[in-house]
Amino acid sequence: MSIRKILPLALVLLALLDTASAVYRQRIKFSGYDWYIRETKEPEGPMNNYFAGLGRSVDVLPDGGVRLSLSYSDGIWYSAEMWTLRSLGYGTYTFHVRTPLAWLHPDLVLGLFTYSETGWYHNREIDIEFSSWGADARNAEPSGQFVVQPYEQDGHLAAFSSAPLDGPSTQQFVWTKSRIDFASWLGYGDRPPPGDASLVSAWSFTDAKLIPKPSAPLHINLYLMNGQPPGDKEGSIVAIIDSFTFVPAR
Repeated sequence: MSIRKILPLALVLLALLDTASAVYRQRIKFSGYDWYIRETKEPEGPMNNYFAGLGRSVDVLPDGGVRLSLSYSDGIWYSAEMWTLRSLGYGTYTFHVRTPLAWLHPDLVLGLFTYSETGWYHNREIDIEFSSWGADARNAEPSGQFVVQPYEQDGHLAAFSSAPLDGPSTQQFVWTKSRIDFASWLGYGDRPPPGDASLVSAWSFTDAKLIPKPSAPLHINLYLMNGQPPGDKEGSIVAIIDSFTFVPAR
């Protein structure tokens, strides 16, 4: 067969592969950014979860917010995840979370984080996470944590009670070359000053040599502890993010 005949066939195959990828990599527009929606056929990390696609576990709401929710189909519980098409880099990352994080189901984890599978150092992961981490007690204390991976190293994780987050809240990290400043507060206003009752937690990571380089996309996910079905404890299996804003570092 001549090269002239082979080339069109190759182009057709590439087009088909690209079309299949486009279907698999569903996209949404949220807060002015394009995001991929995760959908899997087998359990994957974190914690061996299945992830459902657009309209099943991730929905854009009429008011512009995005809803991540646990869904159930044919005997399988599905989690939710979305991520930006590109890295945003150094700057201020601010999330307005409508769902009261004090009410999150104890068997779920909400993650707001950067992550790159090609990152040379712990996937360039910076996390804000909320969960009761599957605690058995029905009155388990909900908690939040700020993390610069690897979490198991001393000084890389700061945990706090998320019980005060009983209404809409702001979660934020400011990522620069020399430090990462985290904060969590009630409401959608400006960051409160130290000592203000609405400032639930604040923490700074200042080991400059261990700060991730800015090449990781931004992710938001809501998933099950160890991929196990949610227990009969009370709590929300939905997390609504009203908006996300990014201001590049100068």
